[in-house]
Amino acid sequence: MMDHDYIDEQANDSAGVAPMDVATPNTENLNSNLPLPSLIPVPHVPKHHHGVPILNTSLLPEERLFWENFDTTTYFSVTSSHHLSLYVHIVLGFVAMYFVYPILLIFNNLNLRNLYFGGLAVHTTLMTISIVNYFIFINSIEDLYPGNAYHKMTWILLFTTTIHMVLTVFLGFYRKGEEYTLVENSSDYDQESLTESLYGYQNHASDSTNATSCESPSCSHTPEFDENQLKTSINAMLPTLTLKLQGRIERVMSIVFNLLNWGHLVYFLVYIPTGVATFLVLGKGNTVFNLLAHFIKGGVFFIYGMLSLARYSGAFTHKGWAWNHRFIISSQSSKYLPLGLFTMEFLESSLILFYGCTNIFLEHLSDAGGEWSPKDLQHASIAFIFIGCGLCGVITDIKLNSWRFEKSVENYEAQSKLHNSHKINKGSPGFSPNPFPVITIFWTGILMSKHQQDSPLSTEIHIQWGNLLILACAFRFITYFLQMTVKPSSKIALTQPTRPFTELVVSFGLLCGGLIFMESTDSVVLLFEYYGFTSMLTLNVSLGLITLFMSWEMLLFAFKDWLITKKENLSTY
Repeated sequence: MMDHDYIDEQANDSAGVAPMDVATPNTENLNSNLPLPSLIPVPHVPKHHHGVPILNTSLLPEERLFWENFDTTTYFSVTSSHHLSLYVHIVLGFVAMYFVYPILLIFNNLNLRNLYFGGLAVHTTLMTISIVNYFIFINSIEDLYPGNAYHKMTWILLFTTTIHMVLTVFLGFYRKGEEYTLVENSSDYDQESLTESLYGYQNHASDSTNATSCESPSCSHTPEFDENQLKTSINAMLPTLTLKLQGRIERVMSIVFNLLNWGHLVYFLVYIPTGVATFLVLGKGNTVFNLLAHFIKGGVFFIYGMLSLARYSGAFTHKGWAWNHRFIISSQSSKYLPLGLFTMEFLESSLILFYGCTNIFLEHLSDAGGEWSPKDLQHASIAFIFIGCGLCGVITDIKLNSWRFEKSVENYEAQSKLHNSHKINKGSPGFSPNPFPVITIFWTGILMSKHQQDSPLSTEIHIQWGNLLILACAFRFITYFLQMTVKPSSKIALTQPTRPFTELVVSFGLLCGGLIFMESTDSVVLLFEYYGFTSMLTLNVSLGLITLFMSWEMLLFAFKDWLITKKENLSTY
């Protein structure tokens, strides 16, 4: 075994610090072989390897063998004459997906067709150039990541982007043609003229008075067959049949268009982190399961943070999910019992239940068929919390059905006196005092902050995102407290977003916690350790990126609100 002096000397040498004795006033130090003028007085000699690449530290032989064979080749460092194409692919694709596409969704939501069409043309052009550059680069290098999902997803994206643009063009021309057809043919055929042409008779007084009487037995009241009249009848039916067929075609095209329009947003949220993992060559071999676990779970919290910030900004107001009341009022009494409307808490509990059920089986994929390790069992036990809390949350929200209705009516009556001719059939105060979604995330944060990892760096990163989830839960409890105790200030405020300030902190904790959760995967931690990065990198960079992301999302909703105020002037667009 190495003695302590040898270890200290090795640590100092590896850290780039010359070994030295601590200066003391005794005679032995004064008579040492090291000249006294060469000593540089410092308050503390570094004794740890903060920010030092791991190969420059003291390692055991088996550790050094691992790190000396650690492959750091990425798409950015591989030899290629087309690295510029890779950067063009990343920059143009990011601009198209992150900046241009969300604005298109606003234009579509506000039915600004011409602006949407022009913006989609820009998006499609940027995506096409980006994808072409990707294929130029990828064909110039060796296959660094065999079977990676990003390559297949890029082909799918090229196909769906093209289909999206084609559908938009066809729907645009169809709707214009439909409007023209309705104007042109509005008075061509009515039901009476169509019936007359089909059966070959005319019900006009002038014709009946000029008709010749027929008294012979061979004379029939049925008109003679006329081929020209049959052609006229068929031609009269064609516009009606054509309109029906066109209507069905448009309905199918609209369904596919809407699936692509919103589906692309979800696809981008998967495509971007997949690209990061591919270009950095993360998760090769069995480590892909650890990568997927962290990326999927962290991505769930990230998207949850996006939705929380969107609710604060006014999204889903028509559903009562923007922390606002929603009422269904009718002049007639309802035949059904009063119901509290569907809430976000019910949706959250349902997703937690579903996630917990699937997570039990995902924790053992890295060693399928083998024995369950204590780590597998520990992760699976967390899934039990999700199943239990999710099911309790669903039941609680159902039990709170009547409470939500009574609370919404109480708040409405407190603001204005109800008219006798109206009755609230359904209502919701915009939330349920359902603690189980918050409890689930809170205990997930607690457990992860206490979850010991293979390295101190990995443990520190897990503590970071665990604490951020705890922070988000604490402020969500404050939101519920405010909603329960503070009365709305006016009648208008009941159905308008209330924007509790606490939800900004909730969104920040979920977004930043989700991002650092994704960064805590083993592949990323090993890369950090190799280059000497510390846990402060994940925290500092993640905090900065999330604040920029939040500002962009809030700016998009502010832009949408501005467009709504100017929509009358933009109606021609």
